[in-house]
Amino acid sequence: MKTNPISQHGAAVALVQLLEEYPDLPALSWRISAHEYLADSLQGSHTRAEDPRPIAEAWAAALGTQVVVTEFVFESEPNLECAVETVWRDVRVRIVMSCPVSLLAAESAQVAA
Repeated sequence: MKTNPISQHGAAVALVQLLEEYPDLPALSWRISAHEYLADSLQGSHTRAEDPRPIAEAWAAALGTQVVVTEFVFESEPNLECAVETVWRDVRVRIVMSCPVSLLAAESAQVAA
């Protein structure tokens, strides 16, 4: 019998279950913190090279929550952030993705052409 439970175990098990139940969702980079306060949470992210909105919407739908979209300035450039936050099987899940607004304008121009 273990007397010192592994603090990250619940989040790791939840991540495995999440990926098994939703194998067709877009791939994300996942992180389980070693920090005691965050050890029971999953943090997902995605590259800044594409529009994060459809990816965030897909994950939000699977997790039964909504996407919160905000704009912010990073290095003097407007950016768009999509955040999905919920509790799934007693584990906090936070997915945050962002990209420059200029990328969205470029993608829109390509679609229109």
